[in-house]
Amino acid sequence: MKFGKRLKNQIQETLPEWRDKFLSYKDMKKLVRLISSGPSTSEELPDSGKAEAEFIYLLNSEIDKFNSFFVEQEEDFIIRHRVSHAISFCGFSVFDEIR
Repeated sequence: MKFGKRLKNQIQETLPEWRDKFLSYKDMKKLVRLISSGPSTSEELPDSGKAEAEFIYLLNSEIDKFNSFFVEQEEDFIIRHRVSHAISFCGFSVFDEIR
């Protein structure tokens, strides 16, 4: 099985709710192939330049997507940590609420 298919299956099996947070592997791979199959001389075809520009745009979008996701996760972690710390500081237990 190829890497892209394994990655897709792994995401679907373990973290389906985060599917849109992962790298757009298939789209990036297509653009890399277009760029790498271009001419090896100093003269570039317009299509090769267009593919390279699309790749850079997609790469920047993916980096922004990752950054936003990690900032979001970090904020959630900080909030959970503060709540947990406040609860333990007050001596309150979740189990006290149940009794």
